[in-house]
Amino acid sequence: MILERKFKKFNGFKTDSYITTNQLLTLLDVQEEFKDELINLFKIDVDDLNVIPIGNAKSLIKSIVNLDSKCEKIDIDIEMKDLYLLKMLEAEKAIFEIFSIKDKQLIKKIQSDRLEVETRYSSKLELLDYYDLNKFANYCRDRRYFDLIEQIKDYLRVKNSNNRDKKKLRLIYNNSDRKYYLRALTSTNGYKNFGINFSVFIALKALGEYVENTKNEISISYFSVDDSKLYVTFALSNKIQVKKDLDLMFELILENDEIKRNAVSFNGMFKLIYSDGEKESELFIKPRGVKKDKVNHPIDLLTYQHRGNVGNVFEKIKELPKLIDFFIEQVSKDAKKIAKINSPDEVRKFISGKIKYSKKEEFKKYRDKVFNKLMNISTNNTFKLFELLRNVEDLFEHDDIIARDYWRTKLYESLIERK
Repeated sequence: MILERKFKKFNGFKTDSYITTNQLLTLLDVQEEFKDELINLFKIDVDDLNVIPIGNAKSLIKSIVNLDSKCEKIDIDIEMKDLYLLKMLEAEKAIFEIFSIKDKQLIKKIQSDRLEVETRYSSKLELLDYYDLNKFANYCRDRRYFDLIEQIKDYLRVKNSNNRDKKKLRLIYNNSDRKYYLRALTSTNGYKNFGINFSVFIALKALGEYVENTKNEISISYFSVDDSKLYVTFALSNKIQVKKDLDLMFELILENDEIKRNAVSFNGMFKLIYSDGEKESELFIKPRGVKKDKVNHPIDLLTYQHRGNVGNVFEKIKELPKLIDFFIEQVSKDAKKIAKINSPDEVRKFISGKIKYSKKEEFKKYRDKVFNKLMNISTNNTFKLFELLRNVEDLFEHDDIIARDYWRTKLYESLIERK
């Protein structure tokens, strides 16, 4: 990341954490190109002071606006002949020089048509893999074959001399260190900047209308956001009874990665609440996606690409309330399988086996700790099983979204799909 990630977990909410329409519109101050169209599509009265009743939305917007104030995001079009490797750095980083910049605003700021940029995320890999050179360049760097690296640089200069292939560079300027960074290399073919601010705006607007129509309270239970990546969970307050001692609650997940070319996604996870007399134990499970008749594998609840037009995104987001209700109904039926657990300790062993042989890279640093915790305690009833599985979540770092969601998906497969 380029800016420090902001993340927060909430336990409940207060009504003063709601936002007004005017506060919501501040998200579009850095994306003016979409503002008028979104106002028209959602029929927003810019003078309206009505509240959008999504709990903790104020905290999320404040964090995003704060991050926006610390940087400037820029997309420029280039030809590959105008990009030159200057220096290989450690940890998948490098410095490139951009020539013949044509973006007038950028030229005005840097007082030149040339700019040195340091790579972040996977941009170095993307640029060198354009020539199938990334692994070899890393090999030379790690073995200090600096003469070979110079030859690579010369090769790229010659190879590029007449390369008119057009690409888009995603840059970010960090106000604190006054440096430009290269975030990603993308195509010039139809790319639209449906970034973090855009996705949060349409999510809050759509969910606000969902609350008004259903009277189902919604609040943000967790968010993690930095200069390029967003992960938010929206918790619905309604409980769905699966059986006498088992309830289900839904949380909508919004993810957006500005540096990737793939889709913005809405998906979901579920909180299982198991009761044993006056005691309750909560457990999160995460399906891989929703199951639809025409698709033979689970898919995201709703997605849209970083391309197309705002109107198409608007048409998709209008379907979100129906999709949420469909997903809840589907998993509610599947969750009845948990009521049929006859041997909780066998389920514990089954989950332990799945974890023991896990190959997920981001999960490996937790694998032994999770496996040992599962194997050190036997369980003779479902409530104790829930308590054990819930305690496993304490092993994950608070902002480690990938590993935590992987664990929750394994739980879903073990408790419901049993595969």
